[in-house]
Amino acid sequence: MYKILLLMFISLFFVSCSSKNNAFKYFEKDEIETKGVQYTKKTDILKDNEVDVIFWATYLNKVDKKISDTNEELFLVSVYFTNKESQDIFENNYSFLLNEIEPTSFEKVDKDNENFKSLMLKNNWGKYYLVKFKSQDVYNLTIKLKNEASSSAQLSFEK
Repeated sequence: MYKILLLMFISLFFVSCSSKNNAFKYFEKDEIETKGVQYTKKTDILKDNEVDVIFWATYLNKVDKKISDTNEELFLVSVYFTNKESQDIFENNYSFLLNEIEPTSFEKVDKDNENFKSLMLKNNWGKYYLVKFKSQDVYNLTIKLKNEASSSAQLSFEK
């Protein structure tokens, strides 16, 4: 009995003193990618109890300190229309609003864009957009994807 306890104690001693390298060392990500996941949200627009639009947004001001010093609110947005041939946001009559204010600029981002590659989710079907709004003096930001037919989805972020 004492031999078993002694062997268990010695084994425990060696295991506890071993290197702390574990499985997580193989999953290291850069800081931008980690923050990107932290400040990304997703929602859906449903039509007849089926997903019609999938909407992701990443609040870039929280991801990169250089961006947060600008006078703009920047979002990397991904939109996927499930039952549409065209994935273009204009052709499907959708637009973005931030706290009910329209964007100052709006541009399509290619999926192989090096500036945003680590922030893009693995969405091979939808399109990505960089959406810029004027800086707002409120703590809560709500970005909305809205259709003329009153379909909408919104995501809330904290400044």
